[in-house]
Amino acid sequence: MKKIGVIILILAGMFFSAQAQDCSNYMENRKAEPPYQKNSLSKSALVVSGHKYEFVVPLQKGYDYRIMFFASPVFNNRINFKIIDLNTNEVVLDLPGETEARTKGSCALAPWVNKDGKEIHPYFDFYPQTSTSIKIVIDVLEAPSKTDDYGNEYKEILKGCLAVVILDKPSSDGNGF
Repeated sequence: MKKIGVIILILAGMFFSAQAQDCSNYMENRKAEPPYQKNSLSKSALVVSGHKYEFVVPLQKGYDYRIMFFASPVFNNRINFKIIDLNTNEVVLDLPGETEARTKGSCALAPWVNKDGKEIHPYFDFYPQTSTSIKIVIDVLEAPSKTDDYGNEYKEILKGCLAVVILDKPSSDGNGF
């Protein structure tokens, strides 16, 4: 009977660790607030510390866009985000995942507190005056060094989910980037 219990515990552990790495479901929990709708270009993926990821997102004139970033807690917000307008090669966003200040516009992952005391997850709005494309560059930083029982230093490889949620709505009078 004990063997069956041990086998069930091992299988349950495997199941829950597999569930934790199912990044496609990670983004399903992110809902758009009207009048925004979730854009089909939103992405969620398993990422690894010490790697850089890039993808291109076309933005159409006539739509307002809101971009939000979410990451598994395992990374401790140690991720840098950059957005480049591919028409002009201008860097329109270059922020860390978190800063000590935690003020609006200072970081891409850590929430800031509005004047009513409500935590707001960072978001970045784009109002393209012409159709364009942006490149999102995500740099998942290496984990801090650790020391084993023998005094040897090593870098742990962290794996977790990262989601780029892209919302859109028909354009109001935007002012461009």
